[in-house]
Amino acid sequence: MSVPRITQRLMADRVLADLRLQSQRLLKIQDQLATGQRINAPSDNPIDVRRSIDTRTIIQKYQQYVDNVAMVTPQLDETTSMISLTTAALQRAYELTLQGANGTNSQEQMSYLAEEVNQLLEGVFENANHLTNGRYIFSGTRTATPAFSATRNAQGEITAVSYDGDANTIEIALADNLNLRINETGDRVFQGSVDIFQTLIAIRDELRAGNATSLSNVRLTELRTGLAQLSQAQARVGALQNRVNSVQNENEDYILQNQMLLSQIIDADYAETIVNLNVYQNAYQAALNAAARVLQPSLLDYVR
Repeated sequence: MSVPRITQRLMADRVLADLRLQSQRLLKIQDQLATGQRINAPSDNPIDVRRSIDTRTIIQKYQQYVDNVAMVTPQLDETTSMISLTTAALQRAYELTLQGANGTNSQEQMSYLAEEVNQLLEGVFENANHLTNGRYIFSGTRTATPAFSATRNAQGEITAVSYDGDANTIEIALADNLNLRINETGDRVFQGSVDIFQTLIAIRDELRAGNATSLSNVRLTELRTGLAQLSQAQARVGALQNRVNSVQNENEDYILQNQMLLSQIIDADYAETIVNLNVYQNAYQAALNAAARVLQPSLLDYVR
């Protein structure tokens, strides 16, 4: 069996190959130390790279759900506020109507009551056309259009109110297979079982006309119905807010779990990385020393 001849060229090639290997290992461990990640290229660990991509995709999906909640939360909060303000206005209107219906007020006093009711009507009209983030919250899907328009008399007072939105619902994805309605339409809130605007208009006009009988027999009943109508709307929004908050917490927890999983997949162990860096530096230095000894002889050395 012949023994292969070990030439100077072969020895040099082997030394240089070993230097390249040690250099690549050293560069790789330096990258890990600089980035804090064990995986910086697909070739580092193809299986873990695939796992990290899948995990990042999950995180991005649930982050979008979290962003959706952040986007709808102001609308839900403002919807609650506007319904609360309208409820307070109707409660005050109920007190004023009771005063006007007792039959003991002078016509001048009834006119004062009518003027306050008229201001309440204007406030409710503003609430119903509330704008949040450039969108009218009670207009259904016609969010660029004010929910209600008013007909006014020569004195500028509201005599009729019409709904200009639609009855369509707005749904948004908050989790896998979970789409929730996030809007209350104005026709349902303000003109459902009773037309709140028309009731306030009638109360104002009947106070001016001194019609205590209608105030007592009709308008107080309408106000009670309107308050119940608003209470139901408030309950719907409140239940939705609770559901949204619960889903938000679940989504944030799921994101955190996947971020921890991603860290386990790609993050480098700092202590282990430092140890490996020292090992590879020593190996690289040893390879350099070996190369210096192997590559040192030259033609002149042989001549001497």
